[in-house]
Amino acid sequence: MTVWIETPFDNLPSEGYRKMRYWSMAQAFKALGHDVVLFASTFNHSTKSPRRIDSENPSFSEGIRLVLVPALPYRRNISFARVRSHLHHANAFEKVAEELVSSGEIKRPSLVVAAVPTICAARSAKHLADKYGAKFVLDVQDAWPETFYRILPRFLRRFGRIFFYPLHRAVAKLYRSADLVTGVSLDYKALSKRDDFYLAPLGVSCQINAERKATQGKIKRLIYAGSLGRGYALETVIEALKLDDELTLEIAGEGEKKNSLKKLAEKLGVLNRVNFHGWIGENELLSLLSQGDAGIIPMRDDSLVALPNKLFDYLAASLPVISSLHGECGEFLQREKSGVLYDIASPSSFIEALHRIQKECVFPVIMPKSFRAEEIYPAYVARLEGLFVSDDQISGQARDLM
Repeated sequence: MTVWIETPFDNLPSEGYRKMRYWSMAQAFKALGHDVVLFASTFNHSTKSPRRIDSENPSFSEGIRLVLVPALPYRRNISFARVRSHLHHANAFEKVAEELVSSGEIKRPSLVVAAVPTICAARSAKHLADKYGAKFVLDVQDAWPETFYRILPRFLRRFGRIFFYPLHRAVAKLYRSADLVTGVSLDYKALSKRDDFYLAPLGVSCQINAERKATQGKIKRLIYAGSLGRGYALETVIEALKLDDELTLEIAGEGEKKNSLKKLAEKLGVLNRVNFHGWIGENELLSLLSQGDAGIIPMRDDSLVALPNKLFDYLAASLPVISSLHGECGEFLQREKSGVLYDIASPSSFIEALHRIQKECVFPVIMPKSFRAEEIYPAYVARLEGLFVSDDQISGQARDLM
């Protein structure tokens, strides 16, 4: 069958970082003989710059059709410019997809998988699925619009459902109308109100040498891999360096707060112990992770992110995790003895957490089998194929493959 996957945010192969959720998903569909079209954005959300794809890269020789959909640029993650960009991208997605089908460049879909976020592009994906008689699957990575509550003053957040009622209504309709709702965390099952919700954690496929180069003694080299946006409080970590002269911080990522973080490190006199690597390729990232002593997740609970990408990167590298994110992430770290928690606003709490690692974590830190991409995505594809097996009317394409 022909599978369309819509994702505006994931980095693509050759852009730096590892292969992410939707490329891994596309690979799994392709491996089982399906025709796959991946719709991404012309704008790279991570670097806040136009996307430049190296089509000669071996990563693009896997038979996955990549379609880049126009999107307007924006500088800040929380801004009207970003809202405008998402609306523009959603409208362009529908138009581009219809034009490619009409010209015969791509086939009509049997299945459309849409990422949330964004709500508007997912709604466009639903329109296309309806037009072509395809099954529609909604895949939830973040709690939208609930995550927007944090832009409100604290005393108003309990009224968030009222302020964002149009978005709540739109996403509720998507949850109800989807043939299946899937997601990276069980936290999102309650939001979807779907008893048939299918859990598919993010997962990673990167393999790192078990004989890590990092010290097995005192934690000295800290690693942060991810965006430098307003949702991440790296300031507390940098301030903690002032309390321990042996600590260094390696940052692999880009974002709007990069300059302010550099200025803070310089002001505190620790800039020589904070290294900004920018977005780096998969091999460079694996090398950096293999030399670290602990991975950092400096996220606020009101982000409503349950299990962030970086958690899986650190576990794959056998790194213990120091996290300020409670909920499902914190419960996992404590249950698996893979990390410790700290107060996001307290440098001294961060240092105290460092001292607890050797006592509270079990070494070597091991990522559970259920979090590995090679386990997650073939099972995900099998679940989605099941949507057709139960149908009385199976498309010719699907019947040939099942």
